Amino acid sequence: MPGPGFPVANKILYKYEQDRAYRLHRQKVNASRPTVKNKQPKKYPHLILQLKKIQLEEERQAEVDHENRLLLQKMSKIMKEPALVDSWNEYHTKSLNLPQREKQLREIQMENIGLAKRLEHTRPVIRSDELEGEYQQKKYLQMLWNENSKDYDMVIPRHQRYRQLRKMKEAELAKEREEKEANGEDDKKESLPPITIRYNADTYRSTRSDNGDKERKSDDGSTMDKSQFSSQVDNDAKALFKVAKNLDLCGVGNSDVMSSECLFRDEAYFFVNNYKMGTLKEPLEETLRQCPFDDLASELRSGLGEDWDCVIDALLKSKATGSAKLLHDALEEGDYPMAVEILFTCKNTDLADLRGSFRQEYSQSIDTTINEKTEDPERSLLATLAKGDRDESNKVDESTAETDAEDLYESGDGRWSSDAGKFLKLLRTRNNKHITVVLNLYKIHNKGVEATEDIARECSRSYAEALTALINSLHGPENHFAERLFRTMSPTNPEFVNLLVIDMPAVRKAYKKKFDAELVDDIKHKCQHTTTKVLVEIANKTPPNWPKSKRFVDKRVRLPSIVYRRSSNDGSQHLTIQQTQTQKKWKGANPVPQQTKPPIKRVEPISKGPDMKHNPLGQPSMRVAADTSIQRREEEKLKQLEKEHRREEERQKKNISGTIKPANNFNPSTDCERLHDALMEDHPDEDVIIEVLTTRSNGQRQILKNKWSSKYKKHSLESRLKEKLSVDYDETIMGMMMTPSEYDAHCLHEALDGMGLSDPVLVGILCTRDAKEMKEIKDIFKKEYKKDLTEEITAHIDPDLAEFVTLLCQGDRDQGKEVNAQKARKDAEKMNKNGRVDVVDKAFRDVVLKKNHAQVKQTFEEFEQLTGSDIYQSIADTVVGETEDAYISLVKAIEDPGRFYVEKLFSSFGGIGTNEDNIIRIIISRSEIDMRDIKVEFQKRNQKSLSAMLKADFPGDSKNMLLAILGDS
Repeated sequence: MPGPGFPVANKILYKYEQDRAYRLHRQKVNASRPTVKNKQPKKYPHLILQLKKIQLEEERQAEVDHENRLLLQKMSKIMKEPALVDSWNEYHTKSLNLPQREKQLREIQMENIGLAKRLEHTRPVIRSDELEGEYQQKKYLQMLWNENSKDYDMVIPRHQRYRQLRKMKEAELAKEREEKEANGEDDKKESLPPITIRYNADTYRSTRSDNGDKERKSDDGSTMDKSQFSSQVDNDAKALFKVAKNLDLCGVGNSDVMSSECLFRDEAYFFVNNYKMGTLKEPLEETLRQCPFDDLASELRSGLGEDWDCVIDALLKSKATGSAKLLHDALEEGDYPMAVEILFTCKNTDLADLRGSFRQEYSQSIDTTINEKTEDPERSLLATLAKGDRDESNKVDESTAETDAEDLYESGDGRWSSDAGKFLKLLRTRNNKHITVVLNLYKIHNKGVEATEDIARECSRSYAEALTALINSLHGPENHFAERLFRTMSPTNPEFVNLLVIDMPAVRKAYKKKFDAELVDDIKHKCQHTTTKVLVEIANKTPPNWPKSKRFVDKRVRLPSIVYRRSSNDGSQHLTIQQTQTQKKWKGANPVPQQTKPPIKRVEPISKGPDMKHNPLGQPSMRVAADTSIQRREEEKLKQLEKEHRREEERQKKNISGTIKPANNFNPSTDCERLHDALMEDHPDEDVIIEVLTTRSNGQRQILKNKWSSKYKKHSLESRLKEKLSVDYDETIMGMMMTPSEYDAHCLHEALDGMGLSDPVLVGILCTRDAKEMKEIKDIFKKEYKKDLTEEITAHIDPDLAEFVTLLCQGDRDQGKEVNAQKARKDAEKMNKNGRVDVVDKAFRDVVLKKNHAQVKQTFEEFEQLTGSDIYQSIADTVVGETEDAYISLVKAIEDPGRFYVEKLFSSFGGIGTNEDNIIRIIISRSEIDMRDIKVEFQKRNQKSLSAMLKADFPGDSKNMLLAILGDS
């Protein structure tokens, strides 16, 4: 390349050389290095990788993994085994020294009782006769000082004045007797013995004499004229005066008369008991007022003592006065049922006397007291009953009653409680017989639901109790009085003694029918008191105006004995009637039409043909024709349908207060079409599905399910419903579409995988199913889950409890409702083991496992009265831990299933979350048995309805279906 200033041969090559030189220069510049190295030092591997730290982290992670593995093993073990800690029941905390404190309190109680007995039997040391004399002397001196006189003579003590008066009276009586004896012979010649009329037509004639005075009847049924009646009144008054006088002397302290106190008391029994009868009461009082005593009641009290106050008040006071006192006390205490019973059971005439006695005793009218003490709606009801202008006839117009029942059923709010409501209008304008017929027709219009159930649901609690008492009195006063006698049986209870004074024959009969015990026997057993003898006599008394036909019924009178005799000549049969001596005696009194039966024909033996046993041609062919096979299948289907029909009938017999009843116009084809149309849509019509399923009984749902399977063979109805509805509906749909036994087996299997014997559904099934149902449940459980139900339940529990549950699974319980009070009392005495109960004792298990629920409840009540502690406290004192909880839960379910389910439903809503499965299973399993009673008891115990709790606290989508099952959708 030429130097500068020289021309180049080729400019292109020259340019290329220039560019190449520039690139080399740039490469050298770029490749040049600084003289000082400022790069980072080299990183060595042992500094970058910290092996010790990594080792520590690995060791820590290994420990965490080991702990997690142990925790998972424990959790899986807990989930597989039944729970050991009860976290679902509510327990009351107990202090460690509770038994010692209870023992100390019992000792203090016994000391107090002993002190009270000593105080009661302590007699004063001061002589009352000496103090009486001093008192009379001072009183006399004060009177003289007030009159400014100076007469200081001794006065006669009061008890000595009574002796003098008694001697004077006895002298007068002796003089009268001498005069009567002197004139007695002439009277005997002129008078004739009274005629006793028995068993003839004169019994039904008017008992008025010729002069217009009504004749009186004695206790034996014979009539008395006015003179005989007044003579009897005078004699009874004198005798009663004598008894009261003797008793008063005993009370003052006379030792001579005190020794004969028992004799005087026996006389008092007789006269006080006879004094009960209404025909002699008022004239006897007027006659007694002429005696030296001002007040008969005070004299009898002073002689008989404080124990006799209730009896004396009930016998000597008028009926109106006693009723007025009871009515006043009821209004003061807010006992509206008692007030309604008193006013409703009084006739218009008796109510007028009651109003007068009430005003005289309390200086205030009944109407004013009702307005001051009560509020609406109780005020309107009591004011209506207190008017005393109700219709007392027994006429009933069927068309009017039907109209009234329809109006009452179709009326809206306030039909029971409003003053302008239909029921209070009926009470004012209709008689009792008419109202009874209206309530019966109302039950028919209301699909078998009693009026009392609607009242309890629509009205307040106090008003519902008052109306229920009125309706019970309306259906039968004797049943009502029998129940009140049983409830208030105590010799010191004025209400009980006043009830005994009413006419007792019908009440005794009703008491025997209702409580399966004689009233007199219960009085002797429960009323251990000095007045028991008089109470028994009063209870046995038959009023003189009681019809003779009802006084005594000879149940030994037999119908004529029909004897068929064969004639010796022609072999024909002749009918002869043998009459007993009793029938001959009653012949003509009340003849009974003889009922004859046709002669029994002799059955002739059927002649036998040739023996076909060994004839081959006579044997039936083993080949089954097609028609025969089809016929057999049809017969099997018919048998199966009949079996299902019988099961449905048995279930409906138990469906006393269920919320789901069989539909009247049930058509399975129509229901299948409606469900199919509802499920074919993209969004299924839940209202139609809920309406169809909750208005059909379980038996009808099974027919509907079979009809669906035969009509739409691709999917079953249950699977189709689960497919279209949300997951929350699964448990509800399963319970609605299974048979009761299948659903019970499913619930038992789920409970055994979870809470075991603490599950309320499992306990309820074991305690409420009979032997036939339990056998069916066991068979289904064995078929579905390949396990024995009893073995599964008793696998992980205490041996004694396992034996108890095994006997319970047999279902040998009586399914009736009869209550035998005497048997319950005997069973309670057998169960009592020094104030406790032995859960392995045969007496306890016989009661709990074999008696019906009502009998078990009555036995537990008798046990509580006998020992002073309830059965659950006795069980808690006997067993402890998980076994105690299981026994208490089982016994609660056996005693009262309704109350048990109410408690478990309420506990299912509480806690951390709502137990949806328990709620669904309880509602579905009891929907056709007693769900109405459970709803009422739930409202009563928790002050909030079950439907309201569902709406507020139930999170699932099946809430609407459950509300429809309850009948509150």
